[in-house]
Amino acid sequence: MFKTGERGKMTRAHGRLAMLLALMAMLLLPLGAAQAQEDEDAKEKARQELNKKSYFWGKAPFPDPIPEQKGWVRMPTPPKKPNPDFKFMPPISAEAKMKFMQSMMFYNPFSLRDMINFMAAKKKAAEGLTFEEVVESLRLKGNELNMRFVGVSTPWKVIREIRGDDTYPRVEIYSFCDLETLALVLEYMPEFIVFIPCRIAVMEDKEGNIWLVTLDWDVRWLNTSPNPNRITKEIYDRAIKIRENLEKMMEAAANGDL
Repeated sequence: MFKTGERGKMTRAHGRLAMLLALMAMLLLPLGAAQAQEDEDAKEKARQELNKKSYFWGKAPFPDPIPEQKGWVRMPTPPKKPNPDFKFMPPISAEAKMKFMQSMMFYNPFSLRDMINFMAAKKKAAEGLTFEEVVESLRLKGNELNMRFVGVSTPWKVIREIRGDDTYPRVEIYSFCDLETLALVLEYMPEFIVFIPCRIAVMEDKEGNIWLVTLDWDVRWLNTSPNPNRITKEIYDRAIKIRENLEKMMEAAANGDL
């Protein structure tokens, strides 16, 4: 048991200690809050930089940066690899492609026709234009833009002959090529030969309307993956230019510009 005098001394000591701790807390609390805010700001800046690097590489036409969401998954990517000229990559088996595409299609709400429509760029020719006028305008504009005409396919003639049906709509597929870009692309990725040459189809529908249709491979939304193995800036710029030229060619043909 403590005597009365000793108990009073301890009480006063405890009181002074409590006051000292309270004073220290008052002094340190703003410093701790400021440090916490700095840490939070640093984390936010790092998150925004990561979003830029992961999703908005190059000239992707999207807002910058995207808001963070729960459940957002960043897929792991392989390291940057050397890319020898004219080097084909190993083939991918049909089974592997099937499994990959089925996994992707699990979340896809579109029909097959919807997906094909998504991959097509098209324009309807103005009323009053003949098939021949549309084709002539297409070829003239292609020549003006250095898109060399390299061939035409006319499957409608064979279909009419096989079926004995003279009413089958006319469809012709015109091929064009920018040879300098072709040389660069095949040097970088020879597999791209499956998309070459650039094709624009001219086709009548059942109502007699004339349409111009091409594959819409726009590198500005195809080249947004965080994968570090990216195409060169020269190929990127040339690919955008070709896509713009195809658009101009279809526009001129749809308007009958001669």
